Amino acid sequence: MTRDPLEVHAALAGLRYPESVALHPDGDRVACVIEGVAHVAALDGTLTAVEGGEHALTRWSPDGRLLLASGSNEVRVLDADLRPVWRAEVDGEIEDLIPASDGTLLIRHADYGSERDGSHLGLRVHDPSDPFVRTPGGRLRRLSWTHVGDDRLREIALPGLTVWDADWRDGRALAVTSADETPAGFYRPRLDLADARTGEVRSLYQTPWQLSRPRLAPGGGAAVVVEGLSIVSGRVMHADLVTGDVRPIPDLDDVTDLGWLDERTLWFTGWSGTGVHGGVIEDGRVTSRWTAWGTLGGRDGQPSLSVAGRLAAATWETAGQPPEIAVASLDAGDWRPITTLNTELAPLAVHQEEITWSGHDGLPVSGLLLRADPNRTGPLVVIAHGGPTWLWSSSFAPAESNQLALPLAHAGATVLLPNPRGSSGRGQAYARAVIGLVGDADLTDVLRGVDHLVATGVADPAHLSIMGLSYGGFLTAWAVTRTDRFRAAVVMSGVSDWLSFATASNLAGGFDPLYHAGADPATPEGREALAARSPVYHAGQAATPTLILHGDQDRTTPLGQAEQLYRAWSAAGVRTELVVYPREGHELVEPAHRADAARRVIHWLGVS
Repeated sequence: MTRDPLEVHAALAGLRYPESVALHPDGDRVACVIEGVAHVAALDGTLTAVEGGEHALTRWSPDGRLLLASGSNEVRVLDADLRPVWRAEVDGEIEDLIPASDGTLLIRHADYGSERDGSHLGLRVHDPSDPFVRTPGGRLRRLSWTHVGDDRLREIALPGLTVWDADWRDGRALAVTSADETPAGFYRPRLDLADARTGEVRSLYQTPWQLSRPRLAPGGGAAVVVEGLSIVSGRVMHADLVTGDVRPIPDLDDVTDLGWLDERTLWFTGWSGTGVHGGVIEDGRVTSRWTAWGTLGGRDGQPSLSVAGRLAAATWETAGQPPEIAVASLDAGDWRPITTLNTELAPLAVHQEEITWSGHDGLPVSGLLLRADPNRTGPLVVIAHGGPTWLWSSSFAPAESNQLALPLAHAGATVLLPNPRGSSGRGQAYARAVIGLVGDADLTDVLRGVDHLVATGVADPAHLSIMGLSYGGFLTAWAVTRTDRFRAAVVMSGVSDWLSFATASNLAGGFDPLYHAGADPATPEGREALAARSPVYHAGQAATPTLILHGDQDRTTPLGQAEQLYRAWSAAGVRTELVVYPREGHELVEPAHRADAARRVIHWLGVS
């Protein structure tokens, strides 16, 4: 039985998603942010809202006091009864709070006007300056520290460097840094150790890949960091701070978060296929590992945990269960929801299964198939994910592309969410297989998935559509220049011209050299290589009606990308429409805009 997809989309707008989940050191309660308000949940699910306005982050200090990032630039500390005991203001927007057992607090904060990447809406941190003035190295991400209760903030000097992630222990900061302050710099990182007492900065590791989640060991003798691509899901690098030796922990990949339990023991979590995994590492060896089919929410949309002893807390969802705060054993991954925030939405769940097919070279490729009725064949809608190093994981209502997968399934469509090579969850070799082959190896994997569904009778070859956001938007625009099998396409915040992207995007000079294998727009050969994979230069081969949706403030895939695609398609006689949403960045957030986009997409695809 079909349901009105717009009613389903509207119902999903009421989903209450717990963010910034933080387990108390005693393991008996969990703090989080829900719709901009901090809450504390007992393990029986009882929720207590924290007064005091808008909140962005929750953290517990080791002594059990609750730390909040309120508004954009204020730190607050509450006592055990949630009464305010201290506050401090920071110059800039707070991005992280890292408390230490000695009563100190490290604050990572971004200068006003600094750039955010596509995972953070592709917008600048708000700066009211008029005019806005930008100079190289002038809009950084910084580290400051203080003693809780002390009004004086002290900046850690990292001359000319911006900080993307950090840890803090015993007066030392372990930081992922870059000399380029824009998100492009994240693609050329290094790992630094900064001593707040002496001012010494020591570079530990440099890599052509990307780094996240630096963690200092108790005792100060070692550090770990995750190394991978772009939206980092990768291997764990262990650094001996005495000898300087840095090497990977064996038999471990697709880690997105980790932390120290003691100076010999680590916990970890991350992606595994279309699900998640986690476990414990002792003395550089994985001693326990679990997998689960579902999605753990966390920082930047990646699986992450908050840990106390051997208990972990996170936001957990499955195909049949909406997101809730859940707890589990670190060793078993036996996720048990403790809240009932979204119980009333559970009836909207649809049948979801993981399917596998073969790539052109026999490599297994997988994805998710969503259907309201698994016994009924409906029009096939392929939704390509962003990244490209990202993935579709099993979740209640897959969020990317305006959360339309579930509504489209309710409308009677068969929805394919493919994870072609280049995706996370299958190890570094699989993720790196798209480098220098964007729109080639990965698109071939997607099209072979469509072929598989047609051959097995799941999809009607006369009723195929494709859509996607960000890199998925590029793959959609590129697909309709390679094949005429799709009857409709929707490009959301997509790339249409890699040449203009290489100078206009806030990722320019970082993302594009990596994924285009060093193609340089300053050389004739580089320009030719970038144009060869840009949809706008192949408009004559496109015929599929294409809807283009874009936010006018997007700095990751700037609006010009959509305007170029619209002009190229129009000039080629392709039926097209461009819809620009004011005030929006890389993804739509205003409810009226999200509803409008859902209506337009569903109508364009003809599945309602």
